Amino acid sequence: MIIGLTGSNCSGKDTIAEYISKKYDYKHFSLSDIIREIMKEKGIDPTRENLIIFGTKLRERNGNGVLAKKVLEKTDLNGKYCITSIRHPDEVNELRKRKDFVLVNIDASQNVRFERMRKRKRQGDPSTLERFIYLERQEYQTEGSGQQLRRTTNMADITFTNDSNDITILEVTIEGLLKDIGKMDEMREQQLGPPKSS
Repeated sequence: MIIGLTGSNCSGKDTIAEYISKKYDYKHFSLSDIIREIMKEKGIDPTRENLIIFGTKLRERNGNGVLAKKVLEKTDLNGKYCITSIRHPDEVNELRKRKDFVLVNIDASQNVRFERMRKRKRQGDPSTLERFIYLERQEYQTEGSGQQLRRTTNMADITFTNDSNDITILEVTIEGLLKDIGKMDEMREQQLGPPKSS
């Protein structure tokens, strides 16, 4: 089973992935972490702006689904995985070659997300709301190898808004989400049979 999480920056994707991973023994992979690893090897500062630029160049050279392909190489058909930072439609198309893949879009209001970003204090995050908004716009291309977040989120099987910072409320929402995914997976197995390798 692969649960893919897409959505706007600081909407809660990693928090949700961590909860699912710890409670239900899913292995968590982030497509952004793959970019960070390559950037680290090359000595490039992992700012958000550099991640966007480097990720675009990586897709241009190797195809727009390259990050998804690299993650799928780390999976097997019997495992349980949670994959975050999916930001291009071709990444979704690559992951959908696995019939047990479900894409979830997580969103939250811009001000809530900016405050979350300030609290997490990750290296390379923008320090002002204006810069945050500017970088977010870079993620909304509609063609090419750059991030196409809006087109990607429109491909989601399930969407929910995560505006609350109350972890108890979030956990209840996640449990409901997992039940919905379980129902979808059961219906898919009845229609298609168990997942087969691509």
